[in-house]
Amino acid sequence: MKKYILVGSLVGLLGLTAVNADTLLSGSATIDYDSAAWSTLASGFGPTPVLSLGAYFNQADASARTQAQLLADLNPGGPASYLGQVYAMNGASVVNLSGRYTQPTTFAYTPGSLSSHTGSIGLGGVARFDVYGGVFGSLLFGDFTLQYDAARSLVGGSGWYLKGNIPPAAAAYDLLNVSITEAPGTFTISGDLGVSYEIANFLYATPGDTLKDVGNFTFTATTVPEPSALALLGLGVLLPLLRRKN
Repeated sequence: MKKYILVGSLVGLLGLTAVNADTLLSGSATIDYDSAAWSTLASGFGPTPVLSLGAYFNQADASARTQAQLLADLNPGGPASYLGQVYAMNGASVVNLSGRYTQPTTFAYTPGSLSSHTGSIGLGGVARFDVYGGVFGSLLFGDFTLQYDAARSLVGGSGWYLKGNIPPAAAAYDLLNVSITEAPGTFTISGDLGVSYEIANFLYATPGDTLKDVGNFTFTATTVPEPSALALLGLGVLLPLLRRKN
């Protein structure tokens, strides 16, 4: 009689665990900017209000424009609103026109521990804030990635932050008072938008603006589990561990 005996435990022999990582299928963020808070920012430039919202371009509108066009074009569809700005999640690949720096989504995480992730979440969309009505130019805030870095706590943040990838690329907002809800197939991250240390000190030249609350942020994603490490091994590993005995 022929017998097939599994030599040892697969997990024991290879030191593997059947831990899944989830990836993102779709998602979008909503930003509600506080116009009153924006009117107090950047006093390092001069008398306030320095910055006012000139235009907001959603993912589709932004993707169709170069940086020069984002700086010059009128707001699509009429006056720009500080509220209800939607930044749709980018896919695994992106195409950038001249002067654009939108990023792909490469985020994978351990269910139950969102901060234990790799990669980042790319968000499409750009808001233009004009300096003294555009007389002294404009600032573009967008081409964001949402990610976590525990080191952000050193500058007062929660770890979760929005990185602006338009050069000079840097943290634009630290998320404050963060709330996370997670369920099978979905999660939501929300919090207050605090002006980052980098923006307050090196762009606005107003250290007192650090972590000033300038709005609310919410991101909701639909997720999908990846196969476990054991499942990925497949028969290519299992078969060599089978020994035939007569």
